[in-house]
Amino acid sequence: MAPVTTPAVLLRTHNYGETSRILRFYTADHGLLSVMARGVRGRSGKGATALATFASGDLTAFVRPHRDLHTMKDFHCRTLRGGIGADMLRFAGASAVVELVLNHTEQESHPGLFGALEAMLDSVETAAAETLPTACLAGLWHIVDALGFAPELDACVVCGNPLGADAVGRFDLAAGGVRCEACGEGAAGPRVGPGARGQIAQLLQGGIEPPITHVRRHLALLSDFVAYHVASKPLKSLEFLGGLLPVEET
Repeated sequence: MAPVTTPAVLLRTHNYGETSRILRFYTADHGLLSVMARGVRGRSGKGATALATFASGDLTAFVRPHRDLHTMKDFHCRTLRGGIGADMLRFAGASAVVELVLNHTEQESHPGLFGALEAMLDSVETAAAETLPTACLAGLWHIVDALGFAPELDACVVCGNPLGADAVGRFDLAAGGVRCEACGEGAAGPRVGPGARGQIAQLLQGGIEPPITHVRRHLALLSDFVAYHVASKPLKSLEFLGGLLPVEET
């Protein structure tokens, strides 16, 4: 069988035996791939360093149909992203998006998601300290959008009427968007005003300038939305990320 080569991001590694590792990549051409990397734990130098979580490069592997584990031939690293591991908040944000991807993807091509994943990791690594919480949230919402689960923010999810520039409604998790004031009367869910709607739209578009306010509230809404629509359960990495976000005045 001839090997295939595809752009890939290394999401997670597990030691196997005395000298090998199982590596989980998200790839541009084959989606999520788990590969056996034989003998890599005995290596030293550049080749070993390149097999680091969050690194991007070109993966060459023997991919067999209907198999869960494949065999790696080589990984040529292009972007190491070593800065993510040097800061706890950067690491937490990147780990949250990795858990999100691992929980929802399979062995199928999704080029839009691959691009969103690389963009998120680059943004989290390079964002200035004051915009880093926003970069983490923007990256996560960007992944949610790429997976096809973006919330409805422009029209009421019940009656379909457009939400005016000054409209205050309620976020309906089950419906996946905002109820207008009339349809939201007596309903559960957090109140969402025009400022919050605008900030969620900014995050969905990947914007981090200016930094958003109330980042913990935004993360709580994002976490609930992901658990309901994407991952079918709360993600532990989002809870960990929340503990690192700054506490804001109410």
